Amino acid sequence: MSPSSNQADALIAQIQRRIEQHGVKHPTHGGAPYYTGYGTVLYDWDAYFDCIALSYFGMERYAENGLRYFLAAQQPNGFIPRRVLVEPSPSPCRNLEAEEHCKPFLCQMALILARLRGDALWLTPEVFQRLRRYLDHWLTAWDTDGNGLCEWASAPHSGADTQFARIGTWRARYCEGVDLNCYLYRELLAAAELAEALDHEHDASDFRKQAERMERAIQKLLWGERDGFFYDRDIRTGKSIRVKSASGFLPLWAGIATNEQARVLVERHLTSPDEFWTACPIPSLARSEPGYTQFYEPPPGSDPVYALEPGHANWCGGMWPHWNYFIAHGLADYGYHAEAAHIAERFHAAVEADPGFYEWYDAETGQGQGMHPFCAGATILGAILNDELQWNVDPTQIEDVRKKLDLARIQVCSTDFSRNPITLPRAD
Repeated sequence: MSPSSNQADALIAQIQRRIEQHGVKHPTHGGAPYYTGYGTVLYDWDAYFDCIALSYFGMERYAENGLRYFLAAQQPNGFIPRRVLVEPSPSPCRNLEAEEHCKPFLCQMALILARLRGDALWLTPEVFQRLRRYLDHWLTAWDTDGNGLCEWASAPHSGADTQFARIGTWRARYCEGVDLNCYLYRELLAAAELAEALDHEHDASDFRKQAERMERAIQKLLWGERDGFFYDRDIRTGKSIRVKSASGFLPLWAGIATNEQARVLVERHLTSPDEFWTACPIPSLARSEPGYTQFYEPPPGSDPVYALEPGHANWCGGMWPHWNYFIAHGLADYGYHAEAAHIAERFHAAVEADPGFYEWYDAETGQGQGMHPFCAGATILGAILNDELQWNVDPTQIEDVRKKLDLARIQVCSTDFSRNPITLPRAD
């Protein structure tokens, strides 16, 4: 259902103002301008969503600069911190965050930027080698048991900050996450496309073989046949971590789930009011989980540094744009268009209710939560997802670099963009 013209005008105008006034940062030391919704800090997967959102406004140069900031922070062994400080920024967890490797989205960012141009000419040999080293570091340093699946360091490392029940606190390093390995699978496929575009055929073949190995491991070790759900795995015990997180639907977005698995995921879990079919789906944790809540509270007596403060980013039931965006596109890929459309419409309604934007949303009421006003790509995409689904446009798809990513179809045809054309200048 398309919004009214007045609502569409107001929402897109608000997005434009937020991008210009609050998202674009100009470093005091004279470095390249970049974009972030988190003060002056660049976070890994947020930079990926920012890249997509900026592309709709002809401002992808800021995303490219952000990618270069991550690559510039690389250590000789390939490690890149998931949190890059362009300017000084205090944080009680700064040292802990600095130990955690950048989530696997950099190659996917690079592929989006290349596809916007229709070539990979901007990817210099140095940039490609840095991307390769960072990806190799994931596959060697973060697969402790050598089974082809990598593990998170902690719940905050995953981005699902408070999902301690499945991932653990800082330095836990035991959870082979469904989310992580789906991201890595797609990252390997994106790296293969970049390598092929640069005529590195051997590298492309190697990346694809590693992706196939990871796909087999996800199917063998993370699919719970008994109740039909993708669960994380504990490397300490070799057993499933039986916590139903919305991350269990990410194999749909990755294209790893079989058609039968997709049917079970949707019919048995996603559309169950007892689990994930809330008034504003999808909650980050199933309603059936003991820890399900719309307001995070740390365990009694826990260290606030390790368990985070009350009211922290709630991944124990809150609706988060990041996973909603992925899962809605994954549902559409498997033919579940009605379910994807419903999720997108409820998501759009929540964003539209206050165009100032929030960090996440209450899955029961749609009420905005967390940082506000908030300017970040994942939330901005909530205003666009409806139209992406309607016009069958998915900027996250892994495609040949030469298959140019053309977003004009959304900008010209959608209700929102056609009523308020994009007039922002391109980044310098």
